[in-house]
Amino acid sequence: MHALESKIFYFFPFIPIPPGAFLPWLITLGVFIFCYLATRQILLQPTPLQNVAELIYLELEKFIIMIAGPKHSKRLMPYLGTMFLYVLLSNMMGLIPGFKSPTSVFSNCLGMAMITFFLTHLFGLWEGGFHYVAHFWGEPWWLGPLMFPLHIIGELSRPLSLTFRLFGNIMGEDVVILVLTVALFPFLIPLPMMFMALFTSFLQAMVFTILSGVYLSGALPAEGHDHENPIPIPPHTEEP
Repeated sequence: MHALESKIFYFFPFIPIPPGAFLPWLITLGVFIFCYLATRQILLQPTPLQNVAELIYLELEKFIIMIAGPKHSKRLMPYLGTMFLYVLLSNMMGLIPGFKSPTSVFSNCLGMAMITFFLTHLFGLWEGGFHYVAHFWGEPWWLGPLMFPLHIIGELSRPLSLTFRLFGNIMGEDVVILVLTVALFPFLIPLPMMFMALFTSFLQAMVFTILSGVYLSGALPAEGHDHENPIPIPPHTEEP
C-alpha cells in the first residue's frame, strides 16, 4: 500500500503534516468559506450560491427529522448536519487526484465515533441524571449483575462499529481505485469504480449520520414525553 501511495502525486508535499491530519482542516476551511460567501448577504431574491446553501440545509433538515424526529431535530441538527457534510466530503476527497480520503485514516474515524459516544452519554446524563445511569442496571433489579456488564459492552461496541464500518469501506474503496489507477489501468478502466465510489461515499456518510442520530436521540427523552406533565391532559371542551 505504501509503495503504491508513493507513486500518487500529492498536492501538498511541502507541508510537514500527514494528509490525514492536514486534509480535514482543508475541508473545514472550504466549508467555512462556502458558508460565509453564501450567507454574508441574505436576500429575499437569493443568489445562486444562497439557493444552493438553502437547498442543502432544507434537505439536511428533512434527513435529521427522519432520524431523530421533529422534537429533537433542531437540537441535533448542528451536530448531525455538520457530521454528514464532513464525512461526505472526506469520503469524496480521495477521488480527486493528489488527495487522500481523511476517512481512510483509522484515527480520524475513531475520533468522530468517540465524539458521538461522549456526546450521547453527556445528553443522557444532562436529561436523565441518575435515571439514565440506573437504566444500565436493567429490570428486574436482581438481573442487574448480568445486565449491567452486557449494557456496558454494548455501549463500548458502538464507537468501534462506527469506526470500523467507515474506515473499512473507505480504505477498501481507496485501495481498489489506487490499484486500478497505478498498477493496472491508469486511464479509463477506473472510471466505473469511481462512480461506484461516489455512491459509497454518500451511503457511508448516511449510515454514519443515521447511527449517530439514533444513539443521540435514544439518550434524550422520548417524543411526547414531558417531565412536568408525564400524562398528557386533553384540552377542555365545553359540553353543549
